[in-house]
Amino acid sequence: MGGLPADFADTLAQVLEPGHREAAAGVIEAATRLDDTGLRRFLELFAARIRASAAPVRFEELHGFLRVARGRASAH
Repeated sequence: MGGLPADFADTLAQVLEPGHREAAAGVIEAATRLDDTGLRRFLELFAARIRASAAPVRFEELHGFLRVARGRASAH
């Protein structure tokens, strides 16, 4: 697998709620430490949310996706 595109951080910042990007980055970093199944689930939830709404993704949403990916709660 290749590395991330050079503009990945900028692209990601465009979909995250301003003012909470640092906290969101912490959640995304935690997701990278999940096993393959958990990380896949987190990314599926994140991608589905982006497809469903053009509104910025809130920290609380990301945190919910992480809980679901860890198998601890539902996303809704």
